[in-house]
Amino acid sequence: METVAFDQIGRTRKLEVITILSSMGVFMDGYALSIFSSAYLFLGSSFLDRAIFVSFAASSIYIGMFAGSIVFGRLSDSLGRKRIYTYDLLLTSLFLVLTGFSGSLTAFFIFQLIAGVGIGADYPISSSIQAEFSPRKSRGKYLVFNIFSWTLGSLAFYAVSIPIVIFSGHVAWRLMYITAAAIPLIVVFMRRSMPESPYWLVKNGNVVSAEAVVSGMAHEAGYDKASVPEVQKGKTSFGEIRRYLPLIMFTSIAWLAYDVSSYGVWNYTPSLFVSAGGSYTSTILATMLEEIPVIVGTLLCLYSIDRFGRKKLESLGFALAGVSLLVFALISLRSALPFAYVFMAFALMHFFHNIGPTNITYLYPVEIFPTRLRATAMGISTAASRIGAILGVFAFPLFLSDLSLTYGLVFFAVFEFIGLSVTLILAPETRGKPIN
Repeated sequence: METVAFDQIGRTRKLEVITILSSMGVFMDGYALSIFSSAYLFLGSSFLDRAIFVSFAASSIYIGMFAGSIVFGRLSDSLGRKRIYTYDLLLTSLFLVLTGFSGSLTAFFIFQLIAGVGIGADYPISSSIQAEFSPRKSRGKYLVFNIFSWTLGSLAFYAVSIPIVIFSGHVAWRLMYITAAAIPLIVVFMRRSMPESPYWLVKNGNVVSAEAVVSGMAHEAGYDKASVPEVQKGKTSFGEIRRYLPLIMFTSIAWLAYDVSSYGVWNYTPSLFVSAGGSYTSTILATMLEEIPVIVGTLLCLYSIDRFGRKKLESLGFALAGVSLLVFALISLRSALPFAYVFMAFALMHFFHNIGPTNITYLYPVEIFPTRLRATAMGISTAASRIGAILGVFAFPLFLSDLSLTYGLVFFAVFEFIGLSVTLILAPETRGKPIN
């Protein structure tokens, strides 16, 4: 009778379904978080007529994500992955609809903040489930695909936004938010058939249920029997995180540093491009072209992640992104950057990010920490990343209105080198190692 460890079962249909359902939540995140970058083009003549108002409105959903990731990450470790995973996005769906009906900055801010709570809740849960069901040798690829779904969601939104704008004019931004509410409802409905994580079941002493999940996947893969995963013992509490302080510092600071430049640039890319002239359609098509280096970088990461490891790729991505941003900052000292140079600066940054930090800052927390703390630690790291996102989206319009793009590029480059430093000093290598 052939027996296999759970994390060595390999690819099965059940794993593919779990990957799709986990990725659909991240897909929804990419779709919903991309809306403001286009909606801003219409809101500028409404209640976002000052740079500080733009900063507050753009930051609101990330503030909600900050709270949602910490609270629900902790609850996921205590109450189970599936219980929260099945319904966390209902909150997002309701408040995306309400955002579409908001008539003031205050209402917009509040509705986006609460929608962000649901999105933030999904990050630690989706990633934990993906890590806990993925085979050890190819876990990196599955997690990279999981976060790449964010890009697919963003592209889907931009494609859908073009006909919305053409046929609805000045109310287009409202329809963008309202139509986005359908995606969380679809995800919630489909997730109801998901099994609970065997890691979480073992951690809570429910070995019989864990064996049922493990056996089902093993039989599907052609094995007679599979052993349930070994799970590290200990408490599930925020206090336990103190034992892992250097690692939580690493995952939090690296992800924060990445999000400052990534979200700061990405959130305002359409508004930067529209300033060069052209219609909404041409602006969005140019924005979508920025995703080509994202896709190429991600393909390189997918190929390399389980061959060369996490630390090398994350370090390389941070270093090259930082150098490229400084180069364009120096060029811009002489004269204002033409559109082609602005496009190239951000395209290179996205390319280098997706070779490493985009994917690996998301991947590291769920590989480093034990089952009893996995979603809690991922929630803390996600919350830290939202601080980075808030800082980036809050600061960038102020740089553009009061200073210049040069200062913005230098500002972002500094955070790239912060991310590089903590990765080189604190990051472990998790390639091919079991989670517990």
